[in-house]
Amino acid sequence: MTRRLLMAATAVALAAVACGGGSGTSATPTPAPTPQTATFNETEFKIDPSITTFKAGDYTFTVQNQGKFPHDLHVATPDGSEVAKTDVLQAGQSGSVKVTLKSGTYTLWCAVDGHRARGMETKITVS
Repeated sequence: MTRRLLMAATAVALAAVACGGGSGTSATPTPAPTPQTATFNETEFKIDPSITTFKAGDYTFTVQNQGKFPHDLHVATPDGSEVAKTDVLQAGQSGSVKVTLKSGTYTLWCAVDGHRARGMETKITVS
């Protein structure tokens, strides 16, 4: 009788292993969301965004200097806190910066040599 019990227990254990009856569950990890992208073309003395209305989330802002002078891009939250900026880009160069946007109106500008005062400023709306 003991031998039958041992054989039955072994059969149950083998069946559990064969059916994936381990103690843990294996779940495929969910990949992190890919940031959305937006392009900002800069010329003298204008910032031209590919879009101006955004949904809250993570973004990569690609900046292309299509002008003749150096430019950069600064990003400030609705309360005026600067959250991101690119390096100064020479004519023909491009760069990028990652930002996390929450609801509100953001201000973007070029801080090179008084360019902001000459009109290199734009606003984007995040909902």
